[in-house]
Amino acid sequence: MLKTYSLTKDTLEVSSESNIKNSSVVYVYGDEREYIESFEHKYNFKIGNILTFDDQVAYDTMIDQNDEKSLLVSFLFPEVHEGGHLDNLMTSVVFLVFKNKLIIFTKQKLKFIPELLSNMVLRDVNNFMEEVLLKIMQKDFHVMLNNLRGVKEKIDDLDSKISTSGPLRPTFNDLLTLQKYMIALSTTYGANHKALDFVKKISQLLMILILPPKK
Repeated sequence: MLKTYSLTKDTLEVSSESNIKNSSVVYVYGDEREYIESFEHKYNFKIGNILTFDDQVAYDTMIDQNDEKSLLVSFLFPEVHEGGHLDNLMTSVVFLVFKNKLIIFTKQKLKFIPELLSNMVLRDVNNFMEEVLLKIMQKDFHVMLNNLRGVKEKIDDLDSKISTSGPLRPTFNDLLTLQKYMIALSTTYGANHKALDFVKKISQLLMILILPPKK
């Protein structure tokens, strides 16, 4: 599926999906192989593979055959939920940053992304790609902290149960679940820290998109 957004003055507004070319931000999720493959062919970069990452991030600068410059950066989004398999507790979010366009890819729909993008008011329209990217990453870390607080509360609750009733089988099952959550959160944090190091330099790297190609 595709969701498109156009920049109107200082606000991102939902636009027609048929107007992808002129949209400022495009959110791509689900089975959009043709659209994804068009970028893979253009940049010789396997976006589809990056979307399957569950323990690492990706970042690079790219130049296509027409000397058009872009940036690629991904990070992990935690999806801690009951009964989830460890491989399904993290989702990769991939960004392609162009001079005047931002494209976001996820394997499945993340509800918070269209909610965040719809009617987003921007402080600096000249650098809206960077601002949108940072706001989504800020949301990511907000979710991580909330999940961490939830896990801490469950650990405190289990500690109380063990001290009062002894090591019951359900308690060990709960401990295993919490261990999976902690692995997911620590992996997500560790991988995203690398992406953050890259984002710290992104203001300088974005200049690559603005400068004309060397003749």
